[in-house]
Amino acid sequence: MATINAPVAGLPIEARPYAPADRLPDPSPPTGVSTEAYNPSQALFGDQPAGITRAVRSAGRLVANFASGQWTLGPGAGTLTQGYSGFDSAGNVVGVRSRTGQPEMVQLTIGGADNAINRLTLSSPATNLLTKALAGKFGLWVHIASQPGYQVGGSLAGVMEVELTTNASRFYSNGLVVGFNSNQLREGWNFLKFVQRDTAAYRSGAPTTEYHPFGVVAACYGTGVDANIVDAPLTELRINVSNMAGATLTFDSIWTGFDSIAQLVLGCDAAGSDLLQHGLPSFTQYGWKGYFAIPGRIWTSGSYTVSDWSALPVNAMALYRQHGWDCVNHSTNHIPVGALASAGAVDYEVTAVQAQYANAGLLRGAEFYASPQSSSSRLAEAVIKNRGFKAQRHARKWNVSVTPWGLDNPHHIGAIDFGSATAGGISSTTGTAAGSVAGWQTFTKLQRFVDTLIDYGDTAFPFWHGITTLGDSGLGNDLTGDNLLITKSAFEKFMAYIKMKEDAGLIRVRDGMTGFYYGVGR
Repeated sequence: MATINAPVAGLPIEARPYAPADRLPDPSPPTGVSTEAYNPSQALFGDQPAGITRAVRSAGRLVANFASGQWTLGPGAGTLTQGYSGFDSAGNVVGVRSRTGQPEMVQLTIGGADNAINRLTLSSPATNLLTKALAGKFGLWVHIASQPGYQVGGSLAGVMEVELTTNASRFYSNGLVVGFNSNQLREGWNFLKFVQRDTAAYRSGAPTTEYHPFGVVAACYGTGVDANIVDAPLTELRINVSNMAGATLTFDSIWTGFDSIAQLVLGCDAAGSDLLQHGLPSFTQYGWKGYFAIPGRIWTSGSYTVSDWSALPVNAMALYRQHGWDCVNHSTNHIPVGALASAGAVDYEVTAVQAQYANAGLLRGAEFYASPQSSSSRLAEAVIKNRGFKAQRHARKWNVSVTPWGLDNPHHIGAIDFGSATAGGISSTTGTAAGSVAGWQTFTKLQRFVDTLIDYGDTAFPFWHGITTLGDSGLGNDLTGDNLLITKSAFEKFMAYIKMKEDAGLIRVRDGMTGFYYGVGR
């Protein structure tokens, strides 16, 4: 594991040199990142640094690809294009290229009024299933263009289901269905992952319940006798797409056997006295570094234009910077940026405050953005991406998958506000019933979050706003009555549980956004 050297005399804390042995110097790294930490010649496709894949332990095995003639459409009125590559005959890029390097893909274009099911079924599965033993997990690479509802003022829609069976006659009546709803699906690339562990939870009248990241909706059909993909080989699968009017989906490949260590990137969207009194001590005790995302101001009324920047809390920010924390852009006014219909207005929200951060010497983490109120849109995402930000933190799909090809969608990284008692939480499976448990805020729910994250081997970005001692029994399961506050005992128990799992080698706490993205630090 890479180590952090002592600061070089005369250089600010952001300029501490990292010294991983597998990186070469680069003359022009991103702002605030040392030369040894980043080298474009060692980057992945799409400009993601190779270090972002540090968590990957196994690339896995290909279950199926989408080569010509292997998939059929029906039912469905969509247009299916076989042999799609994203290139023209001269090698020019004219569309979506394979994320994993497949020579051919399948593209499904759905009509603008078509919300009915469009189903893709793998033909001749005896030969076209390249890996039948899934050992409980699969991941589907799919690109979504024109996702319904991602426009300004839109309401997100769309569901994708993967139906699987282990029945020798390839019947689905007692098989497994795994759905990914709009809490998992994002515009752009998606690596949609499912991990089955407790096979008893997928039988009719199940005695146990299994948990999944929010938006992963799984259950069995019928008795569930053919839903066990841990022990029995797969005999067939199909993909259903519904409520996706106007979208274009490009299917790349399906995988199993992949493996990554779970990771946490911890941050705070405020810098009040409670962070200094209760939050920072835990991080210092455990040797962690986090990030803070503080807006230029909290807008309440009047013009969005800030004329007086003297109130920016740079002194508080500088304190956490000295502890090695990142300063992540959190907008100028802390308004729902996804609701802004003007590209210029979106641009103002990130560029105006960025200058103030830079002038205050808050450079580490400057290339990352955390959306206020987790609000985004197709327009906002594009404007912020085109400003040069490397990654954007929003809300959907809080289980962020790190693959050998990097992040599937760095401009839509999911996160959880773990002080909220009402936000989307955890999905559940009990036989034929798929459900969910809403909210966080209590240690019981946060403990379940960590356990599920470890089971999935994904990365999560839990953040908080404020820590309170009011009404705190010390047990960690008190509700605060405020979705921006968590009790001190719940916070400390959550941190201690993470540390216990880290010491057991089951999870890695990264050094803020910078440590995660560039693969440096602890």
